[in-house]
This record gives sequence, C-alpha cells and structure tokens, in this order.
Amino acid sequence: MRSRRSGARSTPALALVAVLGAALAMLPHVRVVSPPVVAMAQAVLPILLIGALVLSLILCLRRAFIAAAILLVFGGLALLPLLPQAPARDCSDAAQLSVLSLNAGRGNAEVRDLAEAIRKTDPTVLVLVETSEPMIEALKAELVRGAYRYRTESVVFGGSVDTVILSTFPLSQEPDAVSQVEGALFDAPVALIQHPDLGPLRIAGIHPIPPTHGATSWAATLHGIDAWQLRQDATPLILAGDFNATRAHPQFRELADHFQDAVPLLGPLPAGTWPADIAIPAMVRIDHILVRGFAPTEATRIDVSGTDHHGIVARLAVCR
Repeated sequence: MRSRRSGARSTPALALVAVLGAALAMLPHVRVVSPPVVAMAQAVLPILLIGALVLSLILCLRRAFIAAAILLVFGGLALLPLLPQAPARDCSDAAQLSVLSLNAGRGNAEVRDLAEAIRKTDPTVLVLVETSEPMIEALKAELVRGAYRYRTESVVFGGSVDTVILSTFPLSQEPDAVSQVEGALFDAPVALIQHPDLGPLRIAGIHPIPPTHGATSWAATLHGIDAWQLRQDATPLILAGDFNATRAHPQFRELADHFQDAVPLLGPLPAGTWPADIAIPAMVRIDHILVRGFAPTEATRIDVSGTDHHGIVARLAVCR
C-alpha cells in the first residue's frame, strides 16, 4: 500500500516537472513581445537554467531520478539556442581589425577607466552608446592627441541620438540602419570606414530601446536592422552595441544568424555583459559585436566603472 501511494503522489509531481521543463525548452522560441514579461524571461534564461540545474540536483538527492532527467533534458534543449556559433574558416589573420563597444551608461562611464582599456587593447574603432559630447571630448583629452579624429555626427545627450562611432581611419557617415519613422526609438548610425590595408568596411552602432520600455519598438528595430543588413553589398559589415537582446530572443537570432558573434568567454561559457554594477556576476549577454566578412579571433570583456554594462573588445581577421 505504501508504494502505491508513493507512486500516486509521484505522478502529479512528474507531470508538473514535465510542464515546467517543456515551458523552459519552448521559451527561447516564443515570439510574443507584449506583454514584455516573455522577453524579460528570455533575457534571464541563463539564470533560469541554473535554477533548473539546482532543482535537478535536489531531485537526485531525493532519488527522484526520472524527474531530474526530464528537467535536465528540457534544460539542455533550452540551452542549445544560447550556444555560440562555430567560428568561420578560411580567414587570413595577416591583417586584423579591432573594435571596442560599450554602453556608456548615459554618459556616466568613468572616462579614465575607458581610456585605460583603450590604451591596453588599442582598438581601431570605438562604438559608444548612451554617450554625450562632454564625455567624448573628455575621452579624447585622456588619449594621445589626434586619436580617433574621425567620427559620426554629434550626439544628443539623453535623447534618441546618443550613439557615436569613432575611428582612427577616415569614415563617411551613411543613412541610419533604422530610423524613427520605421519604428525605432533610438538611432543606429552607420559609417563606411576606409582602412588602408583592409579596404572599405561598414559598421553600424546598435541600440534598440529595451523591451521593458517599448517591446513593439524593440522588436521592430531588430527586424528593421535585419532587413537593412540583407540589402547591403559584399563590403565587410560589423554591428556593434547594446542590442538589449540575447540569443534567447528569437528576434535577435533571426538577425545574428547572418553573422559571426564575437563572444567573450569566462572559462567555457559566454560571459554576460549586464548588469555590471551589482555584487553578483553579470549573466545577461545583451551587448554584442556581430561581424560578416570577418572572423573573430579574440573577444574580451572590459570593466568600466560608472556604467551598468561591461564592454567588449573584438579582434577580427579578414575573410575575403
């Protein structure tokens, strides 16, 4: 009688675990944007997966091995879309380009920290979102005179035009990748850079509004950038910035799957970039450097105080 009762109690428990596991596995494929709770849950999927792993261990300790196995299988299915893509092949490392991308936290990033990171990594191009003209001028003052003398147009602090691209080589600004009339609330400036060794390359600074503040605009911006990149020619292309999206968002994967993602790692795992200003490690990777016509050879995460984002520096080999 005791074993029958135990089996009766375990059936609802198994069903509950199966439902929770199935919901976890389906989460990275749900395209609902309103209400934003779905996008928020997708953003913190790594944390949910850690929770699922802990629960599986507890179930094993309680000898509920079937339930633990179910949860682990579904967790593995949820993890698959988050894994970095395999690097591109047949790319020469004879000539390389480096890019630094940072969300400057509404212009509050510590300029000296950023300047020190720039001196250590020596990037060719900087992409700064949520920046300001005073911050840009202060940064230039910290660096060697004349560094990053080429740039896109002036930014408007606290507004929708707060992304800048700075380059050590001449650039010409092109029309934005998306505009506000197309549903974007933040700008996406584009620059065509003339590299003396690599030839022309195109780079766009990306910063959709967070889905928590405007889920419809967020999805429309990502879709608009995807449509824009499909119209570009064979010129090597870089998208860098704060995408406010992770690989757990299908809207982001739709765009990112046309590119290689320069992924900074912590051990074998992708390193999170947000939030960077709290005691626990950042676990949400919403900042990206996506490349086409290049292959990432190295990606590192940088720390800059004053902002809630980690920056990324990517070294890129040319693929012709």
